[in-house]
Amino acid sequence: MDRRRFLKVAGIAGLSVMAPVAMREGHAGVNRYNGPYWIMVNAGGGWDPTMLCDPKGGDPKDPKAVDHAYLPGAQGMAGGISYAPITYTDNNTQIYSCDAFFKAHYARLMVINGVDTTTNNHDAGTRITWSGQLAEGYPSFAAMVAAAATQAQSLPLAYVSNGGYDVTQGLVSLTRVGSPDALEALAFPNEMNPSDPKAPLYYSSTTLGRIQAAQAARTRALAARTSLPVVNNALNTLYLARGANDGLVALGNELKGVTLATSNDLPGLKGVGGLDDLTNLMQQAQIALLCFKAGVAVSANMAYGGFDTHSNNDTDQTRQMMILLRSLDFLYAQIDAMGLTNQVYVVVGSDFGRTPYYNAGNGKDHWNITSMLLSGPKIPGNKVLGGTDATFTSIPVDPKTLQPSMAGERITSTDVHMALRTLAGLSGGDLDTQFPLTGTVMPLFS
Repeated sequence: MDRRRFLKVAGIAGLSVMAPVAMREGHAGVNRYNGPYWIMVNAGGGWDPTMLCDPKGGDPKDPKAVDHAYLPGAQGMAGGISYAPITYTDNNTQIYSCDAFFKAHYARLMVINGVDTTTNNHDAGTRITWSGQLAEGYPSFAAMVAAAATQAQSLPLAYVSNGGYDVTQGLVSLTRVGSPDALEALAFPNEMNPSDPKAPLYYSSTTLGRIQAAQAARTRALAARTSLPVVNNALNTLYLARGANDGLVALGNELKGVTLATSNDLPGLKGVGGLDDLTNLMQQAQIALLCFKAGVAVSANMAYGGFDTHSNNDTDQTRQMMILLRSLDFLYAQIDAMGLTNQVYVVVGSDFGRTPYYNAGNGKDHWNITSMLLSGPKIPGNKVLGGTDATFTSIPVDPKTLQPSMAGERITSTDVHMALRTLAGLSGGDLDTQFPLTGTVMPLFS
């Protein structure tokens, strides 16, 4: 595709860079980040795990049935992972099914059921799911891993977000997907029309070099005359914004020849309408992976809402869940095709779960128990940890063996984040100390 087409969909705004105190004299080449990479996938609104990876089933005539969508014992099994027998069909076309997803990807997936978020509030649930902390003031895990990587090297798009919980607490610059022209202008500042290879340049290479050298010299002189950290940081950011665009150019080069995917590109869905949200999720995945492939990003948020099903739970959860899973299927296919299988971690979660029983509107309300899906090079696949009983109440586990134990503890969102920090090499470091978590160190990924 041409870069203009990409940027109209992906256009990235707010690109500022956290710079090192010592500014570089010049650029020795593209400053690439080589992984690992992290993608956080937020199912906004509070999904229903009993419609996904913690199946229960129940007779529709039973008012105390945890599920009406399918009968007990109807759940499927892929490897050691049990899943709900959910299929989404629209206009006689099967969009996707749990069966297709788990049979295709069980070998790479870890399922953690019975995760206690300790809240049924949307804002608090989103915070604890993605930061490990219930209270305000903590960065997302994705921000922390991006910040840790940028301590060693400056990256123009270290943390890319499409929404969800993306609080950085000033640790790293956040790149939000929004304006259509910002990335184009930053990546190719001397081109009048970057999408047209025949368009003229603003300056000759010789003139542009003199301008950049003069700007760098002036910025260094200003920095030498001030001792205020805030001013120095601003000057460093200005320096990098003006000159350190080699990584952005690398991303621009990655875009050449790439066509942004749509739902029409998926097998069996050509010509099926009403799937714009699936297309959006697929393109979120593509943008994140292209940033990874170019070596300019560390982490990314994908976000998709519509899971707050206080009415018509089974119908609405089925559609949203299957759109989400089909986009994850696309994401994994792209990861493998790009040769990033052994470098990309994917964490999928939601604010919390849904109540075990139905309300008067055939919906389910907020419930503190949820599930998470995880995958990546150091995360064991085909594995299920934790669990819930018939009333969708978390079953405690022994914190050392992770086996069910009534004398044990519930797995909490904080426990998951402590394990993620250990996995990412953050535990005991400066960021871990600055934003401490209090919980049980469980060997979730051993």
